[in-house]
Amino acid sequence: MKAKKKLLMAIVGAVFTLLGTVSSAPAQASLFNFKFQFNAQETGEPVSGNFVFDDSIQAGVTPDGATFYGNASPEYTINAGKDIFKGSSNSIVVGSNLARPDNSGLSADVIGFNDFKNFDPTNPKFLATFAYLPNSLGSNALSDLVTTLPSSGFALINTPTGATLSSTNAFTSISRVPEPASTLGVLMLSALGIASLLKRKNWSLD
Repeated sequence: MKAKKKLLMAIVGAVFTLLGTVSSAPAQASLFNFKFQFNAQETGEPVSGNFVFDDSIQAGVTPDGATFYGNASPEYTINAGKDIFKGSSNSIVVGSNLARPDNSGLSADVIGFNDFKNFDPTNPKFLATFAYLPNSLGSNALSDLVTTLPSSGFALINTPTGATLSSTNAFTSISRVPEPASTLGVLMLSALGIASLLKRKNWSLD
């Protein structure tokens, strides 16, 4: 019985230690998940993925008046048919009333993701661009996108292999990335569940 007691106490103690570590850690910036999904009009195949971004990155200004957030996206995933692309260190550009990237001549509010390592200003191609009706974003602030991002818009993906995939009706959304404390909270509940299970099985803790 003493062995069972030691096992339970070790589990609960470990969870409390982890929770204490997180609670004493310095506060970090909030991370958000920009998700997208559409069927490419070029191939008919489903395209989906996400860009994680940090809303605390200091903003700069591009020559055309858009807002630039350097290295604001630490990771991304693009699923294009059978291909999966993963990467990191992308910057974000948010602009109002810019030219839509499909050469349609229409104006749009635009969100673009790119690492800008081999960027050609004379032939600008972003890794991913999402365009919405003018003035629909409200502002160029990343923190505002959580509440103002439209649920659908134009999407243009230029994959690392050179394929171009687009849709005029792409689904987009933003959600907060769960913080570590949320995950450890689940561990805490699991530990309490173990204690309850032991009691139901009449395993004495004495």
